[in-house]
Amino acid sequence: MVNAGKPSGACELCRKRRIKCDEAKPTCSYCLKRQLPCWFPKSQFEVAWRDQNQVASNAVQRRLNARDKASPDAERSSKEMTRPDTFNLPRVLPQDHDHYALTFLFNSYLLPSILSNHQAGFLGCVYPVWAQAAPSSPLRPAVNAVAQALLEAWSFLNPNAPHSLARSHYAQGIVAVRRQLQNAEDIDDDLLLATLLLDMYDGIRSFCGARPHEGPHVRGSAAMIENRRKLPVNSKTSQGTLLGVRSRIVGDALRKGEHVSLNVLTWTTSIQSSPRTPELDLEAINIEVANLQVSALGLKADSAGVATLGSELLNKANELDERLVAWAATLPEEWIPHCIMDSETLPRSIRDAGLYQDHCTVHKSIWTADALNIYCCSRIKIKLVTLACLEYVTQWVADSTRTNARVTLQDLADTVCASVPFYLGDRVEVRRIDDRSVEYPQPGNSATPDEHYVAAAAYGGMFLMKRLVELLKLGPHLRAGQQQWILGQMGRIKNIYLAKPA
Repeated sequence: MVNAGKPSGACELCRKRRIKCDEAKPTCSYCLKRQLPCWFPKSQFEVAWRDQNQVASNAVQRRLNARDKASPDAERSSKEMTRPDTFNLPRVLPQDHDHYALTFLFNSYLLPSILSNHQAGFLGCVYPVWAQAAPSSPLRPAVNAVAQALLEAWSFLNPNAPHSLARSHYAQGIVAVRRQLQNAEDIDDDLLLATLLLDMYDGIRSFCGARPHEGPHVRGSAAMIENRRKLPVNSKTSQGTLLGVRSRIVGDALRKGEHVSLNVLTWTTSIQSSPRTPELDLEAINIEVANLQVSALGLKADSAGVATLGSELLNKANELDERLVAWAATLPEEWIPHCIMDSETLPRSIRDAGLYQDHCTVHKSIWTADALNIYCCSRIKIKLVTLACLEYVTQWVADSTRTNARVTLQDLADTVCASVPFYLGDRVEVRRIDDRSVEYPQPGNSATPDEHYVAAAAYGGMFLMKRLVELLKLGPHLRAGQQQWILGQMGRIKNIYLAKPA
C-alpha cells in the first residue's frame, strides 16, 4: 500500500521484514541485537520515493500495456518494450542515487565524447582526474551535481525543482572551489574542471528551465588560467582542460557579443606539440570574429570617423570570411556532410517531425555537425557586420556587396536548418535516452550507428538550440516562413526535453 501520511523512517532490513523499527541511528535495536548491517535512507526525499516507487512503476506499466492493446501497432510496441538496451535507464531510480547518477553520466555523456575524439571539449578529461581526486576536491561534488541534474532531467524530474538532489552537490562544489582558491598555491586541473562542470550544471538548469545561460563560472575559469603559474600543461589531461576552458570562453563570447582577450589565443603556445584539429583551428578564427562583433558596435552615424571605421571593419570582415571559407575547403573528407536530396527516401516520421526544403544532411558525428553549424553561425555574424558597415560606404560598392551578403545569409541559414533531422531524428516528445526505435536520416537507408542514438539524444537538443537561437537574430534576412519553422523546431526541442520555465 502507498504510504498516505508521513513516510516511514524504518531501516531497510526492518522495512523488508515488515517489523517495527525504533529508528535509532546509526543502528536500530533490532539490527544491533542481531549484529546485522543497518542502513537508513539518506533523506526524506528518498524515503518518500522508496514507498512510492514500486506502486508508481506498476501503474505506469499497466497504462503502457493498456495502450499497446488498444493500438493497431500493439505488436510493434511490445517488441520495443522488450528490446535489450546498451545504456539501460530503469523507470525507477535505485536507492544509491549518487552511484547510479555517476554511472549514467559516464556511460551516456563522457564515454560518447571520448569515443568521438572531440578535441575541443573537456569531458574526456574528467574521469582520469576525478578517479585520482582527493575526497575534499571540488571536482567530486561538481561531477555529482552534473550527474544528478542529467539523471533527474532524463527521469522526467526538473533539476530546477526545490527538492532536486543536484542542488546540494552544486552548493558543496561552490564551497569547495572557494576553499581551494584560498588555500592552494596554484591552480590544479581538478579545480579548473570543477569550474567547467559547475558551469555545465548551470547550463543544464538553464536549458531545462528554458532561459538564457549566463555562464559566470566561465569567467572565473579564465581568470584561473591567467593566474596559473607553476604547473605544466604538457600532459594530455592538462592540455584537454586548457582547451576546454578556451572553447567555453570563445563560445560564450560569440553568443553574447563579448570581447575575447588575445591572451586566450596564446594559451596553446604553452602546450608542447599542440594538436592541430579542425575544431581548434575554427576556434582561433572565432576569437577574431567575436572581437569583430564588439568593434562593430561602435558604428554610429553621428560619431566622428565612422566612415573610416566602417571601411576598416568591412575589410576585416572580408578577411575573416575568406579564412572561414578556406577552413571549410580543407576539412577532412569524413567531415563533409552527405546531403539527402530526395525526401521520399526518408522515413515518413522524419518528414512529419521537421524537414526544411525537402532535404537534410548526415554527418560523421554530432560533434562534427555542431562544428559545421558553428562555422555557419560565425559566417552569419560576419555577414551581419558586413551589412552594418555598408551603410557607411559609397553606394555603388554597397549594392552588389549587400546583395551577395543577403544571399549568403539565406544559404547559411538553410544549411543549419538542413541538419535538424540529424540532431533530433523523428523525436517529437519525451523518449528514453537509450531508445533505439528513434529513426535518423542515413544515406542509402543504411543503419544508424549505435553511438549516434545516445550521443544525439544526450547532446543534440542542447547543441541545436544554441544554433537556432542564432538564426532567429537574422530576422528579415530569413526566407518567407523560415522564422516560423525555426520557432516550431525550438518548441519541438522543448517538448522532447521537457524544457519549461521553473
